[in-house]
Amino acid sequence: MTDRDVLSRALDALRAGRSGALATVVAVEGSAYQREGAKLFVDASGSVTGLISGGCLEGEVAIVAQQAMSDHRARVLRYDTADESIFGYGMGCPGIVDVLLEPLPQGAAAAPYREWLEALLRGEQTARAVAIAPARDGEVRQFILGPHGKAGSLGVPVLDDAVQARAVDLAGASGGSATQRLGPEGAEVYIDVAPAQPRLVVFGAGDDAQPLVSAAQAVGMRVHVVDPRPAMATKERFPDAEISVLQPPRYREAALGPECYVVVMGHQMERDEAALAHALSSAAPYVGLLSSRGRRERMLVGLQTRGALPEGARDKLFAPIGLDIGAKSPEEIALSIVAEIVARRRGRSGGSLSGR
Repeated sequence: MTDRDVLSRALDALRAGRSGALATVVAVEGSAYQREGAKLFVDASGSVTGLISGGCLEGEVAIVAQQAMSDHRARVLRYDTADESIFGYGMGCPGIVDVLLEPLPQGAAAAPYREWLEALLRGEQTARAVAIAPARDGEVRQFILGPHGKAGSLGVPVLDDAVQARAVDLAGASGGSATQRLGPEGAEVYIDVAPAQPRLVVFGAGDDAQPLVSAAQAVGMRVHVVDPRPAMATKERFPDAEISVLQPPRYREAALGPECYVVVMGHQMERDEAALAHALSSAAPYVGLLSSRGRRERMLVGLQTRGALPEGARDKLFAPIGLDIGAKSPEEIALSIVAEIVARRRGRSGGSLSGR
C-alpha cells in the first residue's frame, strides 16, 4: 500500500461527495515507525487505507476520524508511544507523534484540495502548507503551490511568502515533509513538498525487465519501456507502463529529464550503445547498464570513437548495475537495481544501516 493508494482513495471520495478524513504525521520526536508525511485515509465506513505507525495508532485515529467527519473540524492528535498504559504494545520505538487529522473539505475549500490531490497523483511537483495552531482549534488554513499557481492562504501574506521560499529549498532537496516555525512571529507550519514523481526509463523489454518494472512501480515510480520489438514491448507484458516501440536510431524520441532514471538492458550491442549515447547526453542523473565491466568498457570506447561520449558521462554511469547484495535471479537483480536508484535519489551510499 503506497501513498498513491491513500491519495487515490481520498480523491475518489472527494469527487463522489462522500465523507472521509485524511491523517498525516506532521511531527515526530524520538523514534517512530513512520516519519513526517506518512498518510492514512479513513472513509465513511471506517475502512482504513495506509499506515502512520506500525499498526498501533491506526485504529485509534479511525475512531477519532468518525468524530471529525461528523463535526467537520480538524484535529492535531498527539500520541506518546512510550506510554504503555495507553498502547500497551511494548513497541520498542518510543516517541511522540503528532497527527493532523482533516475531514475532506466542503464548499469553496474542496476545489484547491482536489487539485492538490490530482497534481500529486499526476506526479507533478507540488507543495501544501497547513497552519498548525488553527488546526488544533478545528480550522484548516492551507496554502497550496501547484503546477498551475497558488491557492489558499495561511492568513498572513508574509507567512505565505516564507512557505514559498522554504518549499523551494525542500524541492531542491528532493522534497520533504516537516513542521517548522516560519515568519516573523515563528508560526508553526506543516509543509509537505512532493517533487516531480521519478520516472524509470528501461531500454529493453526482455523477460528480465519485467521484475524490474514491477519493483519500480511498487516504490511509486512511473515506468517507460523502450524496445524495437513489438512482440516484446506490450501492455500485456508491462501493465501500467508507458510503451514505445522504437528502433535504435529513434531512441532519442524517448524524453529524458532530470526526474528520469535510466536502465539499459537490451542485451544487444547496437541497441545498448544507442540507448547509452542518448541517456549519457541527457539530464537524467542516473544511467545504469546491465553489463560486465569488460562489455561496459568496449561500449564506452565505441561511443568515444564515434564522438558520442559526452564529457563527464562516466560520473553518472553505473555498470555493473545495482547494489552488491549477491543477487542472482532476475527478481533479486531487480531488487538490487531499484535499491541503488532509491539510494541515489536520497543521496545515500546503500550501505547497511547497522553500521550507522
